Amino acid sequence: TKLVEGGSPCYTIPTKEFDPVQGVLHAGGCILFFGWGVAPNLHQDGNVFMSLETNGFVSNLATFKSRDTFAEAMPGYQVGFLEKSVDDSGWWAKMWLIVKRKS
Repeated sequence: TKLVEGGSPCYTIPTKEFDPVQGVLHAGGCILFFGWGVAPNLHQDGNVFMSLETNGFVSNLATFKSRDTFAEAMPGYQVGFLEKSVDDSGWWAKMWLIVKRKS
């Protein structure tokens, strides 16, 4: 995970299905990625832009409405947005992705 723009490191909060030694998220698991921006001021917005790269998908996620927000499946996987919510005032964004192996 790489926090491209924002005021914090990117934190991960995994469920028990995540194996931190091998870096594997097993079926049924979930990882919450969390980051926050700097306080908005006259010189800059308080945006956050995350870039995620996994063996199942690559994704760019932004706190603002942008064509740069996407999720692309890697070979053998499917990925899609379950939710993509962005606050019009730019204070928060919430995105849920579902990733599964192709059958």
